[in-house]
Amino acid sequence: MFKFIFSLKDYKLNYKTFLVPILIGLLSGIFAIGFLLSIHLFTNLFLRNIVGYKPPYPLGEGGSLDYTFEIKYPFLLPFVAAFGGLLVGLLTYFFSKESAGVGTDAAIKAFHHRKYLGLKTAIWKLITSSITIGSGGVSGKEGPIALVGAGIGSFIGKVLKLSDKERDIALAVGLGAGIAGVFKAPFAGAIISSEVFYKKDFETEALIPSFIASFISFIVVGSVFGFSPLFSVELPEFSGFSVRDAVAYIILGIITSLIARLMIFSLDFSKSLFSSLKIHTVFKPALGGFLVGLLGILTPLAIGNAYGWLQLIMLGKLNFLSPDIIFLSIFIVLIAFSLTLGSGGSGGVFGPSLVIGGLTGASIYYFLSSLSFPETSSFNLGALTVVGMVSTFAAAAKAPLSTIILVAEITGGYQLLIPATIAVAVAHFLSGEKSIFKNQVNYKIDSPVHYDEFKFFILNQHKVEDVMTKSVIAVEKKVSVLEASELLKTFNISALPVIEGETVIGIITDSDLVKACSEEFINMSVEDIMNPNPICLTPDLTLFEALSILIENNIEVAPVVDSIENKKLIGIVSDFDIGKILTKTTHFKEV
Repeated sequence: MFKFIFSLKDYKLNYKTFLVPILIGLLSGIFAIGFLLSIHLFTNLFLRNIVGYKPPYPLGEGGSLDYTFEIKYPFLLPFVAAFGGLLVGLLTYFFSKESAGVGTDAAIKAFHHRKYLGLKTAIWKLITSSITIGSGGVSGKEGPIALVGAGIGSFIGKVLKLSDKERDIALAVGLGAGIAGVFKAPFAGAIISSEVFYKKDFETEALIPSFIASFISFIVVGSVFGFSPLFSVELPEFSGFSVRDAVAYIILGIITSLIARLMIFSLDFSKSLFSSLKIHTVFKPALGGFLVGLLGILTPLAIGNAYGWLQLIMLGKLNFLSPDIIFLSIFIVLIAFSLTLGSGGSGGVFGPSLVIGGLTGASIYYFLSSLSFPETSSFNLGALTVVGMVSTFAAAAKAPLSTIILVAEITGGYQLLIPATIAVAVAHFLSGEKSIFKNQVNYKIDSPVHYDEFKFFILNQHKVEDVMTKSVIAVEKKVSVLEASELLKTFNISALPVIEGETVIGIITDSDLVKACSEEFINMSVEDIMNPNPICLTPDLTLFEALSILIENNIEVAPVVDSIENKKLIGIVSDFDIGKILTKTTHFKEV
């Protein structure tokens, strides 16, 4: 016991893995509060005061089930959304071009290419996304807060002078902490910070600090908005899971995978369409906003953030929504989402994915109910709406694990984990290779940020004997310089070991011959110009060790000997030979 107590004096607090995540979590939580408040501010300014529309909110954001739907001046909606788009176009063009488009994708790109984001990007993204959502644009909170959090992590990494690797982790931690705060989902936020950068891999080093930062952010946001889950779902008491229930969620997984593919296609098509328009970039979000406003007249689900409408659907409050409107709204919201972000509006894809997926789940519930699927604790309107939300995002964003965890956190229960796992697995499997985040890569080996790590790993898996040239052209020390020069030229090599018997006693290179040309070299022998103490390698060295020796001694080639003591020549190796291992083993590509 005393031994343990006295050993504490040797303990050093690692602020980089403990205090840094705390700082990131605190700032991410504060910015998340500011983001949520600014969305409410601009929503009241544009939609409530001008259009006369008060959107519903989920119960976890202060919403109420005592809701009355009314739009006093629907004809103003296209003009308000266009004005919001114009403001966003002006702000992004003149102050922060990074603020346009999908925030999460920008954060992913910054991570892979070690691009500094900082607080300026975070603040402008917060403002432009609040205007986009508040003026009626169909966009998500996840993208903005992901970029805001990533900017905070990037900023803290720079201020504290962290290493490049530590800055990468700080950026990832900030991304997850921001999402954790806005969605009151600390576990999902922490996991998504490891999962979202890759389609088939994880950034495992970010996981532990992300848990710290995500829970801090969650506590900060919860202290203002409460700690209740974002959505309230009243599910029947769990009474088992039947084959019919499983079939229902398999069907849901299949359909949401198709919806996710359609989302990716429509967003790509919209981006291509707006980029081809011969109008100034500033006006493109305004045009997109005007078209979105027209769609919003058709269904209120295509106005701004529709989480409140999902909340009403989950609880069966369908006074203003019929099954037919819910089904048609899937495609209207999908088009509005594509127009908002494809035109250069600011925001994210997570929110629209949840809305579109929730509508899809509700529609499948009504369809299967018409086929006499019985109501159970797992098959009901609230359950399919929630699972449809997460399975659509999992398929679109290639982030299945974090979205399964998200089910429990946004609903406050674990009853839907089994159906969510079935639907998410099916949707993820059938969703194809394309992701809605264009800067995602498949594996760590495909990310520029990990190139050096994988080079180190690969070079340590091979030894000098694997790449050395065993048929060595060597010369005796009495050979003339002219003859040695001819050998270098004939065999197109850059160096010749000098031997006595089989023992290496020196080396000459083409640069040695260039120097000799300025002197009377016709009568000179190799002995006169050779390096008498050559750096030699042994066959058991790893290629990393060998390359380090070559670099440290500023040489390109070295003889390989049986041992440093005997120096019996058995081969020769160059930095070019080592480089060929990297090009054969890796297939890096520019992103």
